[in-house]
Amino acid sequence: MKKLKKQFYKMKKTNWLLFFLFSITVANAQYTYMSDRRFFSADEMIGYDFKPSVKEIPNDKQEELTPGQYSFGITHSNLYVKGEGIEGVYNINNMQPEDYGFKLALMNARDARLQGHLKVILNKYGMVETLIFKRSPTDKELIFYLPAIPGKVKEDEKKYFTDRGELVIAAPDSIWGKKMYPFLRIHTADRVQERLHMKDSTSISFIEEITIEEKEVKKKKKDNAAAPAVDSLATENAAIPADSTAAAGPEKKVKIIKEYFVVERSILQFEDGTREDKTWKYPVKRISDKEDKQSGEQEERYQWEFVNDKKEKIVLYLNGDHTVSRLVINDKTYMTRGF
Repeated sequence: MKKLKKQFYKMKKTNWLLFFLFSITVANAQYTYMSDRRFFSADEMIGYDFKPSVKEIPNDKQEELTPGQYSFGITHSNLYVKGEGIEGVYNINNMQPEDYGFKLALMNARDARLQGHLKVILNKYGMVETLIFKRSPTDKELIFYLPAIPGKVKEDEKKYFTDRGELVIAAPDSIWGKKMYPFLRIHTADRVQERLHMKDSTSISFIEEITIEEKEVKKKKKDNAAAPAVDSLATENAAIPADSTAAAGPEKKVKIIKEYFVVERSILQFEDGTREDKTWKYPVKRISDKEDKQSGEQEERYQWEFVNDKKEKIVLYLNGDHTVSRLVINDKTYMTRGF
């Protein structure tokens, strides 16, 4: 089992993309809902995996699909297609914007004669409703529909995930004690987009830890000869209760230590079905904040960098209204719901 996990992390980059897109389909056997992601440019689809719920052959038949039965994974140069009759790797010659959304011009990586396309149909909100796939000039177009999110799932996820514009943090020093539940995780280097689920228990916490240390301090003996004996006794008697016969104990010096951390937590699921609850804890020495004064209220205006001695990259982006937009931790980007 451990061997399988090691192989998961050690795969080469080329195989990693194909493996990741297909293994996510297996591990999270769920359709891609229309509202999961919005796309306003073609490059925002890179790393995304579409899993439709219905397949239609125009003027012939329509059939319901099981989750992951067909999938379309888009990378920078290839389209990975899973599904009976059309499965394969297709080179993307170009991605062009169209009135209906985007069009990907394709060529099969193993057979140059198989040149086709994938049309990505968007609604007015930038959500993908339909995929139209054509394998070659002689093949028919196949229509794939993405489902709307079920009402119960929508209600539960709205309560759980952090929406864009929901979590307000007025200033860097008020972030401690806050918690973010991201909806998307992007593996930055490979640009693979992973839709998170409630069972993943993924969260980012900003923690302040306070430790109180007590240390005994020995009293310095006073020079009684420096003052009249009567005055000294009077002072001592005033400091000690009348019914006390014991000498006063040593003084205690109290030291308050404050430490700050960003804590990343997620339950990882592997292709072999095993799951592992992982937590990463990053110390924070200071927060460096920057502002782009040209950005508006609903644009990423603030950039807060969490600095530590290990040179780990942790950057939080906030909109002009001081609401959390996304967070970068090393090679991963966590995004709130609503992108």
